[in-house]
Amino acid sequence: MIEGENEKELIKKLQPKYLLNKRFCEDAILQAQTILFSQKELLPVYLENNQKKLEKTLQKKDDYESGRKNPKKVSLEICLIGLRKRQQKLEQKIEMYETHIKNGTLPPIIFGGRKNFYERMKDKISNQEWKDLRTRQLYSRGDKSKKGNLNMRITVDDCGQGWLEIANPLGRTNGKTKSPRIKVPIMIPYRFYHQITNVVMGKQIGLNPKGKPIIEHQKYSVEIIRKQNEFYVNITFDETEIGRVLDFKETPQSDVIAGIDVNPDRIAVSLCTKQGNFKGSKIFYLHNLNAFLTNKRATIIGQIVQQIKTWLLENNVGGIVLEDLKFQQSHDTDKYSNRNFHQFTYKKMLNSLIRMSLRNGFSVKTVNPAYTSVIGKLKYSQNFGISVHEAAAFTIARRGLELQEQLPKEIILLLKKQITTKLRILVASMEESKKNTQKVYKKWLQTIQTWKEYHNWKLWSILHKTVYMSNQQFVFKI
Repeated sequence: MIEGENEKELIKKLQPKYLLNKRFCEDAILQAQTILFSQKELLPVYLENNQKKLEKTLQKKDDYESGRKNPKKVSLEICLIGLRKRQQKLEQKIEMYETHIKNGTLPPIIFGGRKNFYERMKDKISNQEWKDLRTRQLYSRGDKSKKGNLNMRITVDDCGQGWLEIANPLGRTNGKTKSPRIKVPIMIPYRFYHQITNVVMGKQIGLNPKGKPIIEHQKYSVEIIRKQNEFYVNITFDETEIGRVLDFKETPQSDVIAGIDVNPDRIAVSLCTKQGNFKGSKIFYLHNLNAFLTNKRATIIGQIVQQIKTWLLENNVGGIVLEDLKFQQSHDTDKYSNRNFHQFTYKKMLNSLIRMSLRNGFSVKTVNPAYTSVIGKLKYSQNFGISVHEAAAFTIARRGLELQEQLPKEIILLLKKQITTKLRILVASMEESKKNTQKVYKKWLQTIQTWKEYHNWKLWSILHKTVYMSNQQFVFKI
C-alpha cells in the first residue's frame, strides 16, 4: 500500500495466501489504511516536537560553552560531545520529517513493532515469536444489513452467556460459498453488559407478514487481539450523543458550570454559577499514572472520569469548560517529563472527558488556556482558600462564560510600586553582557506605565515572569 499498489490487486493476493474470504481481506486493508492515515497526520506533530527539542539542546549547548552553566554528573567535554551528537541526531530527524511532509510519504512502518524488529535482528526473540507479534490481530468491520457484523458476530443466549461467532473460511467444503462458524464463549464485563447486549442483539421494530419479529441491528466492529496466549475482544459502535460541543462564540446556559484543569497527575474541577461566582471545587488524583503501562493508564483514566461524572451530576452541573491545549514532548533529554507529558496521556484524559460529557448531556466548550494558572494563583487561590489547580479550573470556567479577568487593586499596586522599583534597580545595575535582558526589562517597565493601553494578559504575563506566591506572600523570581 505504501508503494502505491492497487487495493483490488492486494485483495486478490491476500485471499489465496491467507485463505481468507474477501471481506476479511477488505477489512485488513481498511485497517492498514487507517494506520497509515493516522501516521501521516502525526508527522507535523513529530516535526514540531523535534524542533522544540533541538531548540532546547542548542540552548543547553550555548549555556555550557559560554560558562553560564556547568554539568553536574559528567565533565564539560563529555557533556558537550553528547549534546553535539544529540543535535546531529535531531537535525537528521527534522530533515527526514520535512522531506516526508513535502513529498507526502511516510517513514517505514513495521507491523509488529520497530523495537521487536530490532530484537529479532539481534536474535533475542525467535522467528515464531516475531510471527506471533505480526499475526495477533483479526478485525471485522460492522455492517447494519448483516446483523451488525458479517464475519464476527456477538450473540447472547437465554442464560445471559455471551458468544462470539467467527466465520471460518478454512472449514469451507467444496462447492459451498458460505463459511461455517466457530462459536466460542466470551465474558462481557458487568459494567458494559446492558450497553453491549442492546447493541449486538438489536431491537424489534415490528412483525413480518408471517408474524415473525423484524429486528433492526446496529453495526459494530469487532477486533480480536492475542496477548500472552489470551484472547481479548474489542467492540466498537456508534453512540447517541445527548450533549453537544459549543463553538467559541457560544456560552454554557446552565445554572452551574464546571471548569476542568487537566494535569498529568491530577484533574481539578471547580464549579461556578452562570454569573461567575465560585461554588465549590474538588481534585481527582491520578497517582503514579506514568508508572503504568498504556492499557492500565487507560483504565485508571476511565475510572477517574466516572468519578468526575458522578460528582458533576450530584452538583447539577449542565456544562463543562476545558482548556484547548497540547502537551508536547519538548523536554529534550528529560525522560521523566517526556513520559509525564506524553500526548497519549493528555489526549486520553481530554477525549474521555468530552465523551463522558456528550454521553451524559453536558454542553462542552474549550477555551484558550493562556495564563489561567497565573490568574488563578494570584487572584483566586488565597481568596477562596483553594489550591492553584482548583483556582486555575475556576478561571477556565469563568473564561468559558466570556468573563474578563480584571486585575485587583493590590496587584496593580504591586506592579506599579514593588515590581517597577525592582526592575529599575536591575536595569541600572546590569552589565554590558546582558543587553538583551535589559531590553526586556525596559519593555516591561513601559508596559506597566501605560498598562491601560494593553490587554490584561500582558500584565498577567509580566506577573508570571517576575513573582510567585509562597506562604500567601509575593516573592520575586528575578
